[in-house]
Amino acid sequence: MTLSQFTRLTAAPSHPVVLLEGRREIPETIAPSARRLAYLLAVHFPSMTFRSGNAPGADEAFGKGIGDHDPARLELFLPYEGHRKASLAGARCFSADSLTAEERSITAKVSASATPRNRGLFDSRSPRLQAKANYLLRDTLKVTGHGSDFPPPIAAIFYADPADPMAGGTGHTIRVCNNLAVPVILQPEWLSWIPELEPGTRPGRQDG
Repeated sequence: MTLSQFTRLTAAPSHPVVLLEGRREIPETIAPSARRLAYLLAVHFPSMTFRSGNAPGADEAFGKGIGDHDPARLELFLPYEGHRKASLAGARCFSADSLTAEERSITAKVSASATPRNRGLFDSRSPRLQAKANYLLRDTLKVTGHGSDFPPPIAAIFYADPADPMAGGTGHTIRVCNNLAVPVILQPEWLSWIPELEPGTRPGRQDG
């Protein structure tokens, strides 16, 4: 997706939400670019809200970029209340452990549809497996949203494993996006946006 296409995508909703997230292992050469992209998006799109999962690595890099401009425009979806508490200042939060039993069941079905091999986790009574399930539910909720306070995102920007973008929790979230028709933008695309977003430019001027 080009920046021009992304800009047109943001025009319809009055307060669009964009998901920013990715791998825990993000190269030191890429992390500053993720932070810069997030900051520039926040500056150029003042009505936009940003959502992440509060994990180390890419989530943290993107989150710092939003925090550099306006932390109140960051939403953090958590596997449980207080997850990585030190990074929550100023952000709005929603945690998977606050779901009702019915909401948990619905979200588990969406999760299992994206990654069927994890289906058994959601029925397990093992505390260890239930904790693991909460991380997957968190990843799914970032895409589905929750009620009117947390609508679904219009697009999802990821730092994914270059060798296997569908690996791990990031791959799970990408599959949920694909199943729910949420556009996915990976680093080969968004890295090219940064020069266009830098001060003195207007996003989306190029054809695309």
